[in-house]
Amino acid sequence: MMGILSRATRNISRRKTRSLLVIVVLSFALAMLISLPPSITQSQATTQKTIDALTANAQAVNATMSIVATQIECHLPAISVPNPDSKAETIQVQPLMNNTDYSNITSIPHVRGVIPILDQAANDSNLDYNIYGIPLDDASLIDMYSLLLPSNITEGRNLQVGDSGVVVLQQRVADNFGVQVGDTVKILNQTFQVVGIDGYSPLNKTAAYMNLNQAQTITDNAGNVTNFKVFVDDVHNVDEVATKISIMYPKLTVSIAASLVYSIIQMQTQTNVQLELAQATMSEIQSTGTLEIAVVTAVDAAIVLFIMLYTVRERTREIGTLKALGASSAAILGQFMLEGVLLSLIAGIGGIAIGTIGATSFANLLLPAPTQAGNSTVTQTGVSIGAASSASISVAITPELVLLGLGVAVLLGALGSLYPAWRAARTRPAEAMRYE
Repeated sequence: MMGILSRATRNISRRKTRSLLVIVVLSFALAMLISLPPSITQSQATTQKTIDALTANAQAVNATMSIVATQIECHLPAISVPNPDSKAETIQVQPLMNNTDYSNITSIPHVRGVIPILDQAANDSNLDYNIYGIPLDDASLIDMYSLLLPSNITEGRNLQVGDSGVVVLQQRVADNFGVQVGDTVKILNQTFQVVGIDGYSPLNKTAAYMNLNQAQTITDNAGNVTNFKVFVDDVHNVDEVATKISIMYPKLTVSIAASLVYSIIQMQTQTNVQLELAQATMSEIQSTGTLEIAVVTAVDAAIVLFIMLYTVRERTREIGTLKALGASSAAILGQFMLEGVLLSLIAGIGGIAIGTIGATSFANLLLPAPTQAGNSTVTQTGVSIGAASSASISVAITPELVLLGLGVAVLLGALGSLYPAWRAARTRPAEAMRYE
């Protein structure tokens, strides 16, 4: 056995350039082979996260649409009044409505709830902002008008049912007053505790959000509001309810969120497209990875096969000499198979080193990139649809994969050299000695 091992090792080292080239090629092939299984798993896991996120997003959009699509806004037309800061200009002002004057809206069939809102301009500490009052005394309506609450709370919390004496400040207002969550602030000479900060956003108003009753009190508008948000029990009844409100109160401007509903439908369509893309990517990752594993395995075995066939042919006279000196067919078979296994084993070690360092690069190069969905949001004023993009993945080689790589290298070396070694073992000394 030691003689066979010694001859196999010597024969590999005698042809250094060729052996090195074969080892390098096999090393990269084996590196891809051990990198592909965890790459497939990681890519599919990343894609599955996208599918889960898209599914959850679609459910959230549907829930939001059921609220937005059934909402009707009612207010008096804006009027022009003289601008106190300029005699030559006028400004648009939203007239106030007495809450009780419009109480009959609740009696209209299919009306689920009516939310009065006070949105009143104010100036305090040299800052123009809005006092935004929302009723916080009815827990059953909170879900219906959750979109009317601040939507970008970056510190603290949002307004809650039963809140009194507290305020959520938009970031610009908080900065102007120099306050943070937990501080107290005076708004139109009334002290409030800051419970939340609504972060910067192009859609955010410069406002202080509070309980409707307190907003009415500090602005001297007891019982008055600027508009009503009317919620209908079903989207198919919205037009009917809007028509009845217009007939009952002809002076009101009545509008529905038709454009926003259309945008949400667009969002749903795009979400479905992204979902189909992610699912297609999942299948493509599996099929591509499986095909690449099969191809790389076949290439590895083929390289060993052809190299060993060439080696047997090249050393035919040597085989004849060994047989003439008494070497058995089993010894010849073992020597050539051992050469193939040693080549593959050395390449396997190199492949593990390359794969450990470059597994992530192989994953992103060899497999379709997982789909990553953008964030989509629905607000009271618009819809933001996040575009899909390609995600990069990170892959690590585990000890189990190292052992698997070595095992595959030995197996491929044995299988690839089996036929050439068998041919070498069958060579007759007389024929071998005549070979040129």
